[in-house]
Amino acid sequence: MKISSLLFILSFPLISACCTPVEPDPGNNDPTIDETLTKKTTATEAEAIKTVYETFYKPANAVTGDPMPYYNEADQTFYIYFLLGRFSGYPGGGIYVTKTKDFAKFVPLNTPSPQVLTGKAGEWDINIGTGDCIKKDNNYHFFYTVFTSPSTVSKATLANDLSAGEWYKKPSFKIQPPAFCKTSEFRDPDVYWDETRNKYVMLVGGQTTDNRAVLVRYQSDDLNNWEEIQSLYKAVDNNNPKLYEFATDTDLPECAEVFKLGDKWYMIFSRINRDNHRKTFYRIANSPDGPWEICRDENGSHETFDGLWLYAAKTSFDGQHRYLSGWASTGQDKQPNINELTWGGNLITHKLIQQPGGKLYPAIPDALNAKFSKAVDFKDIKQKGSVVKNNNIFTLSGNSEVVFNRNTSSLKIEMKIDASEAEKGFGIGFGAYEDQEESYKLIFDMTSNNQYNCPALFMYQNNKELNFTPLIVSNNKQFDVKIIIEKQVCVMYVNGNVAFTNHISTMEQNPWMIFSDSGAVKFSDIKIFK
Repeated sequence: MKISSLLFILSFPLISACCTPVEPDPGNNDPTIDETLTKKTTATEAEAIKTVYETFYKPANAVTGDPMPYYNEADQTFYIYFLLGRFSGYPGGGIYVTKTKDFAKFVPLNTPSPQVLTGKAGEWDINIGTGDCIKKDNNYHFFYTVFTSPSTVSKATLANDLSAGEWYKKPSFKIQPPAFCKTSEFRDPDVYWDETRNKYVMLVGGQTTDNRAVLVRYQSDDLNNWEEIQSLYKAVDNNNPKLYEFATDTDLPECAEVFKLGDKWYMIFSRINRDNHRKTFYRIANSPDGPWEICRDENGSHETFDGLWLYAAKTSFDGQHRYLSGWASTGQDKQPNINELTWGGNLITHKLIQQPGGKLYPAIPDALNAKFSKAVDFKDIKQKGSVVKNNNIFTLSGNSEVVFNRNTSSLKIEMKIDASEAEKGFGIGFGAYEDQEESYKLIFDMTSNNQYNCPALFMYQNNKELNFTPLIVSNNKQFDVKIIIEKQVCVMYVNGNVAFTNHISTMEQNPWMIFSDSGAVKFSDIKIFK
């Protein structure tokens, strides 16, 4: 978690459903298509932080951190509260907000509206962290972290109109760590209505004095007076968690949340450990008291939604759909001194689809899919190895690749992949300039012969693994792929059940490609929309 700063909001034009797009011509000899392979230099991380992102929201001169999404029924709008990080030109850190109707457009865009700001030097709330918004009657309550010693949960309130109101801090409201918790590890309050208790329940992530991850819990009738109830602890045996336990190996559950969907209860948290599994996880239970288990089925475990570039994610619900919003780091690789990505970046949101048995699949939000509707001509400008082209179908065998021309705007790429005669080592690459040696490759591995013992999507560059997420492989080994690209961020959705977010610094305005390393792979129905 971190600190934030920004604010603003106005009107929200809804994205209309787009009509059937015109089919692009991949063989078009339009002279506007750039067929060069020279590298176009893209922004450094410091330069990228200054940039505004419209689709994967990021304000100017700052980064989005720890989203705290809230759906406001009064104006049917999602309020995306977040911590402002790495900012310049803002009055200070704290919680800021942008709004959206559909996760495809955001208002305000350049400069977000400040909401609950960090206190001035010498004040008790000098450092504000992640929290949660909830409404009772005509009053809104915002619970948040204050990084004092000890760490504290405090709150602000707002009456009647969330869109135009002003939050008032309640410095007299303070919840501090219980005796069994480390005073420095008590953060990220989340409040929900618990129908089994007929009360509000607050979760606060922590770590016990004997280094056990814990979610401290409190209950209340009025959101003002709270009493501690039984905490939820890291399970002693993750294969058989007991009541009031959750299966995990995290040192501390960051940005935790509990909600009910259908007849199942879900716990979402981000795993703070600095390794290849520093991601957003979920657990499932039949009761908010647990036992909280990993969701498993015949295809294996379902416990994450994305790779390393989706962190500190929490959900919002509009009465029909539940959406998961987290941040994607602006960093290209983990920082060597702390083995984690740079804190804060772009807002990434997936629509969650509940499956029989309770597992949750990440899918592209409808409005984001519809946002890109104008067909764009494209051309294959280089082929290597064994490539057979038949109209808009490319069959690649062995070590082969097809390079396509560079794109100069945000876009959506669609394609189908038939991998029935392959097992691994095929996919899509970006930053495919010059000889393609420095390309960032999104690689499909349908085997379990890797370090994670499961089919997976990987991002590699120069033979270095930068990211991975488990892949669900159908019996026919067919993949329907959609990729949304904006500047240095791309999110790939596969078969409506897998999401893979990546930051690729050389992707912007450079060529891209499809490739195979072995076997035969067919890429078809390739389309580009902007």
